[in-house]
Amino acid sequence: MKQYDCLIAGGGVIGCSIAYRLAKTGLSVAVFDAGKAGVASMAAGGMLGAQNEFEQENPLMTIALESRAMFSDVRDELFEESGIDIELRKAGLLKVAAAMDDRPALLEQYTFLSGKDSSVQWLEPGDVPAVEPCMTADTAGAIYLEKDNQVKAPLLARAFLHAAVNAGVHVYEQEAVLQVLIEKNKVYGVQTTNGMYHADSFINAAGAWSSELLAETGFTPPVIPVKGECVSVKLAEEAPVKTVFSVDGCYIVPKRNKEMLIGATSYPGSFDTSVTAGGIRSLLNRAARLLPVLDEGVIQRTWSGVRPQSSDGLPIIGSHPSVDGLYLCTGHYRNGILLSPVTGVLMERYLSGCEKAAAALAPFSPSRFLTKKEEFFV
Repeated sequence: MKQYDCLIAGGGVIGCSIAYRLAKTGLSVAVFDAGKAGVASMAAGGMLGAQNEFEQENPLMTIALESRAMFSDVRDELFEESGIDIELRKAGLLKVAAAMDDRPALLEQYTFLSGKDSSVQWLEPGDVPAVEPCMTADTAGAIYLEKDNQVKAPLLARAFLHAAVNAGVHVYEQEAVLQVLIEKNKVYGVQTTNGMYHADSFINAAGAWSSELLAETGFTPPVIPVKGECVSVKLAEEAPVKTVFSVDGCYIVPKRNKEMLIGATSYPGSFDTSVTAGGIRSLLNRAARLLPVLDEGVIQRTWSGVRPQSSDGLPIIGSHPSVDGLYLCTGHYRNGILLSPVTGVLMERYLSGCEKAAAALAPFSPSRFLTKKEEFFV
C-alpha cells in the first residue's frame, strides 16, 4: 500500500490546482482520475465572469472577485512551471438583453454591480456596436464588464496538471477511487481499481461524480450533473473580441485564430455526453441573433461536458461533517475555471489550519446541509 500525505479524487482543474498548491508546500500528493486528467474541465468556455454571474449579494462573489484578480499572476506562474500559455484575454464581457422582456432584470443587475464598481457601464442598444462592432444594435441593452476576461479552459487544465506533476504530484489516470477507507471516523486511505493507497487526508474533488464516493460515509453532498452542449465556429474575416453573454444563457467566447466558442445548453441530471442537433441549432440561432457575422463562419466541432451543481448553487468546500481527514471540494458548477486559482490557495491554507482561510470558506461548508433543508434540483 503506497503512502502519501494527501490523496485527491478528481484530476480536473480544481483537483490539480489543489494538488499543485499542496505539493509546493512539500507534501506528497496523489491525484486519481477515472479517465484522463483534465478532460472534464476542457469542455468549459473559459469565462472569468466574477461580475457577470451575480445579480445580488452572494457569499461566492467575494472569492470569485479575488480569484479573477489572481489570473495575471497565475498565467505567469503556470507558464514558468509548465511552459503552457493559458491565453488570458483581457477584452471584457458584454451581458446582453436579447429581448425587451430581459431588460428590467439586466438593469437591476447593472444597478447592483455599478454600485460596487464604477467601471461597470450600461449601454443602450445603439451604443453596443461602438463597444463591439460585430454586435447587432437590435438588442434591449447591455452591461459592459471590462474586468470579466477569459482564458482557454483546456490550456488552463493542462497547465495546472503539468505544474502539479512538475511539483512532484503523482497522477494516476484511468484509476477510479472506489471507496474511502475509514476507521473510527478517520480517513486512512482509499481503495482504487488498482489497489490501496494510504494517507491521513483525502479530498473529494470529483465534480459531478463526487456524491457517489461518499455514499458510505453518512453524508452525501447534494450535487447533480448538469450536461451542457457547445459548438465552435471559425470565422475567416471580421471577428468579435469581447465575450458576449445573453441573459437567456447563450454565450460566445472569442478565442485566438478567430474561433468562437458558443454554449451552452443545460440538461440537469444528465451524464449523457452525446450532442443533439436541436441543442446545437438552438445555440447557433441565439448566437447569430446577437452576432450576425457567425452566419458566415464554419462549424469546427461540437462537444458536451458535465458540470457539478449543488442544491443551493454554492460550491461545497470544507471538512466532512463527521469523518476526520475527509474534505470536499465540489459543486463549482459553471465557475470551476474562474474559481480554480483561489480554491487551490484556500484549500492549502485551510488544511494547514489557517483561520482566515477557514472563515473565507465557511459559507461553503458541507455542514450547512445538516442545518437546513434544501429542495434538490430535478
